[in-house]
Amino acid sequence: ERIVPMMERLTSRLKQALNYIPLLTVAVLAFLVIAFSGWWLAARRWPFERIAPNAFISDLLRQILRLVFIGLGFVLALDIVGATAVIGTVIGAAGIVGLAVGFAVRDTVENYIASILLSLRQPFRPNDFVEIAGQMGSVIMLTSRATVLLSVDGNHIRIPNSTVFKSVITNYTRHPERRFGFEVGIAPAGDLQMAVDTGMAVLEELDFILKKPGPEARIEKLGDSTVQLWFAGWIDQRETSLLR
Repeated sequence: ERIVPMMERLTSRLKQALNYIPLLTVAVLAFLVIAFSGWWLAARRWPFERIAPNAFISDLLRQILRLVFIGLGFVLALDIVGATAVIGTVIGAAGIVGLAVGFAVRDTVENYIASILLSLRQPFRPNDFVEIAGQMGSVIMLTSRATVLLSVDGNHIRIPNSTVFKSVITNYTRHPERRFGFEVGIAPAGDLQMAVDTGMAVLEELDFILKKPGPEARIEKLGDSTVQLWFAGWIDQRETSLLR
């Protein structure tokens, strides 16, 4: 008396499940088509590069577009199978789970939010030479978790975005004009003014030294055995390498 009705219910539910297979197939196909469409649109670079010339912001827009299309595909798939009531439950559960996960991965969330703020404020662009938290290098990547620099030694330096956002950022590339300086030591008995004039004359003859602002020179330090002279000149980084 108990087993037979149970078997009948199981058989009925199995038949219902089998009848839902074509509908589930259509829902899955609809989800895949919409998700793939979002991926295909996000893979096209030119519209995003026109909207946001900064490569970091364009990457962020592509990620948002992918997530939006995935969400649309999920909602449409639930609507096809008649399970739209599940959306509210899923959103509520996702909120609770997200709150718990947020506390567990606070650093990751902080780095992701910092990546968004850095993309919007744009303190640096790709290939800019910067100094962040005592590390120097060219910016090659801004991910959701870290900013990646390429040092002059060819090493990758990963700095958490939260650290980047809170640190003092020195961007050596943003302004095209940059000053370089060096010291020269001479004997105290030498003619200091002649040494300064000679150094200034040499700097003024170099074709890569900018005329405005012009070169500079001064007596930096007086010592018992050496007098340090300081010379400086300005270059245009778009045409001249600072290291060279």
